[in-house]
Amino acid sequence: MRNTNFKNVISLSTDEMMRHWLLNLAVDCAVWLGLIFPIVAGEALNAREIPGCKTEDYAKGLIALFDFGMVKFASEVPGDDVGSRPGVLRILDRFLRLSINDPALSHEGRLLPSYKRNQIPGMQVSFELTLRGGEAWERLAEPDWTRFVSESTVEMSGDLVSPDRDLLMAYMGWYPELRSEQIHLETITWQTHGDFEILYWKRLPFVYHVSFVVQSAKARWHKIEPKWFREWWHYTRSWHKDPWQLAGWPLE
Repeated sequence: MRNTNFKNVISLSTDEMMRHWLLNLAVDCAVWLGLIFPIVAGEALNAREIPGCKTEDYAKGLIALFDFGMVKFASEVPGDDVGSRPGVLRILDRFLRLSINDPALSHEGRLLPSYKRNQIPGMQVSFELTLRGGEAWERLAEPDWTRFVSESTVEMSGDLVSPDRDLLMAYMGWYPELRSEQIHLETITWQTHGDFEILYWKRLPFVYHVSFVVQSAKARWHKIEPKWFREWWHYTRSWHKDPWQLAGWPLE
């Protein structure tokens, strides 16, 4: 289970919570604005929506983070200016004018899948953390980087990176259950790296890196995984505090 005996209990205002929530979205990778506008796609974002917040509040939080130098925007839309405040405001205004009733975005009252909406002209905009934004996120999220694992698979080649070698060993042992893949043991190679970019905005002083070849495989139990495995997996993936665990998270 996740440790809830946090050192510092800070009650955040609604605006502070909003900004931290947005930073939290972009910890692993850039976030497409179409997952927030015209409505927040909480399930697609793997995040709980902030109770009572409207799209205007999310836009306000994004421009504040831009002003603080904590996020930056990227756009594939011709003419978009992502480097200035007026340019970012124009982009956010364009997304705020989106409606779930727009026939270009929806079909029979339901939003189109994200990959289809992303093909609509004007929708190709995202935001990501800057180094300052990452540092601000860390102050509240209190990540335990020793429990972080970076995973990647390209075709049949896999890579795992973590500061904790024992955690990597556990991952490899449970790979059929975690990734539906079996590691060819004879292909495993180990490396170590210093000053390693573990995420696009974060570097760690030392990590272990294991590479291998995989093939498709099924889990080794025939029915649902046991409770002890789910608890271990949840603990392993819970390497930082989520926004909804912080003091000040709005009531439903």
